[in-house]
Amino acid sequence: MPLNKPPIAALFGWLARRRTLPGVAVLCYHGLRCDRDPEGVMPFEGIHVRASTFAAHCRAIVRYAHPISLDDWRASLGGERALPPRPVVITFDDGYRSVLTEGLPVLEALNLSAAVFVATGAVARNEMLWYDAVASARGEPAVEALKSLSHQEWAKAIDGVPCAVSRSDPRALLTPDEVAHLSASGRIEVGGHTENHPILARAPREVQAAEIQACADAIERWTGRRMRAFAYPNGRVGLDLSDETRQLVAAAGADLAFTAESGLARRGADRLLLPRFTITNGVTVAHLLNRIARSWS
Repeated sequence: MPLNKPPIAALFGWLARRRTLPGVAVLCYHGLRCDRDPEGVMPFEGIHVRASTFAAHCRAIVRYAHPISLDDWRASLGGERALPPRPVVITFDDGYRSVLTEGLPVLEALNLSAAVFVATGAVARNEMLWYDAVASARGEPAVEALKSLSHQEWAKAIDGVPCAVSRSDPRALLTPDEVAHLSASGRIEVGGHTENHPILARAPREVQAAEIQACADAIERWTGRRMRAFAYPNGRVGLDLSDETRQLVAAAGADLAFTAESGLARRGADRLLLPRFTITNGVTVAHLLNRIARSWS
């Protein structure tokens, strides 16, 4: 790298010149926040990326990579057409309302697609997700402690935690009508994220199956489309999901499923255990491009 060339400029040039690649870079966002929202006012703030940061990420993806939809990826896997060089998929976990209010306008302006994985139970009840509610009441460390419990212990521990949330709160989730609106936009594929966002590997088989199927049924009821993609809550292979979990996701109709393991989804990877790059509020454009570019080297 020439000493007189800024590192980020050199990286941009290197990325733009890449013509081949070993896989797909899948980005995992959660919520988005208005730029005017103050800092330090809610737990897990880092997973709610500033809207301007998300827009900058998207502009960089358009300029230096090739954004694709899940259907583009499926067509490639089915041999219908080849993927472009440097493909990137944008995903959102949980179903935060900010995907509609802050994210969709950016996607529309830049002609981009995304997948949104929805935890349907809290959406139907117009509540916060359990981990947002617990963190608000007891602090973030309490959430991590609950994730290590058995499913029965976890369900008992979160019972009665206040989950009410205003529509203006960044932690508010989509409504069923808003889920339908996203799906009808033609830019968003709505995928599953279970009904109640449990740690699936800690639940009995019948509970896992019910969580996954109830989610799939709600998505089809709200959107008129069957669930074809899924993201595992918490997403660590062997800890939060098991081979049994994978089988149940396949049985519910998913042909693509995503973990929280970091990395590129390489050719030949298990289509129901695909890794992603988790994007938090501290990830700059330079960090984002460095992460995906180094994966393609």
